[in-house]
Amino acid sequence: MKRIANFIPSLSGGGAERVVVNLLRAFDRDKVTPLLITGSVTGPFADKIPDDVEVIDLKTPQMRKATRPLIEVLNRQKADLVISHLSHANIAILRAARKAKHRPTIAVVEHMTMSAYKGERWRDRLIKPLTKRLYPHADHIISVSNDAARDLEQVLSLPKNSVQTIYNPVVSPELEQQARENIEHPLGQFKGKLILGVGRLSEQKDFSTLIESFSKLHAHVDMAVHLAILGTGEQESLLRSLIAKHELQDSISLVGFQDNPYAWMRKADLFVLSSRWEALPTVLIEAMACGTNIVSTDCPSGPREILPPALHDHLVEVGDTSALAQQMSRVLRHPITAKQWTTAVSHFSFAHAATAYSELI
Repeated sequence: MKRIANFIPSLSGGGAERVVVNLLRAFDRDKVTPLLITGSVTGPFADKIPDDVEVIDLKTPQMRKATRPLIEVLNRQKADLVISHLSHANIAILRAARKAKHRPTIAVVEHMTMSAYKGERWRDRLIKPLTKRLYPHADHIISVSNDAARDLEQVLSLPKNSVQTIYNPVVSPELEQQARENIEHPLGQFKGKLILGVGRLSEQKDFSTLIESFSKLHAHVDMAVHLAILGTGEQESLLRSLIAKHELQDSISLVGFQDNPYAWMRKADLFVLSSRWEALPTVLIEAMACGTNIVSTDCPSGPREILPPALHDHLVEVGDTSALAQQMSRVLRHPITAKQWTTAVSHFSFAHAATAYSELI
């Protein structure tokens, strides 16, 4: 029986945190004993951890202070494999592994396109030099898309093809079941065309561009449209000001974090990813798995890799509000079938990801 631990700073409401919860669910219990190590057992995903998973709370949400408690956990738990997620955690686990008496196989997972990363704090500027120095000490360096893997090799001067791609576990029977649930919100009864965005309200997700694009769409279409954005984050007040500037308070809703975004995706007529950069946008795969029509920026990296070539006309240039508005209008008027979208993401399954990670040891 393999003991496989996932390590992540916290269980806040982001894509990487959802991936970790999905992996914990996906491992075959006849072959794997899954563990979770986290800096803080807080956040929207805390109550989604499977009951049979042992949770080790470092009580240290700041990863720069996590090395010492991680050394103790590595020595005590004696895991066969630690899968670490997000740069700050990856740096901490590699530092701890160098000093621990028990050194498991270490796989660091990079969930972003490194060249596009722009930290919001002064400490974030240390990410690239520290990962460049420490990642070569990992047994496996994992990226969540092929484009992001090649980008990581280039930015960190790693050998060609040294970064392996393992797609995130996204598509599951549970997702499909949750998508059929009702939305407990007034927009669940909206009779017009519902447009949806999901993600942290941050610079990376660029909901400002989505709002600007929606304002152009709203001014020119002859149908009732409403934009709902699910998520929380530091740009909430900025986005509310932008909505007020365009006098669209009755047509745009900032709904906040939603426990079941899949029901919203299935209800929506159109899902829009407006990001400036990604690595592999899980929400895009989730929306497609719900059979929802999508429009996305052609950002680095992920959307072009997720969509089959026949659907690349659903991609627009990053930050181009006019092009995004035009594509939104086109897809609302001429949607394609749900089956075309669900078929396109069938390889992003729980089983595929769990098997790939299990085979690292």
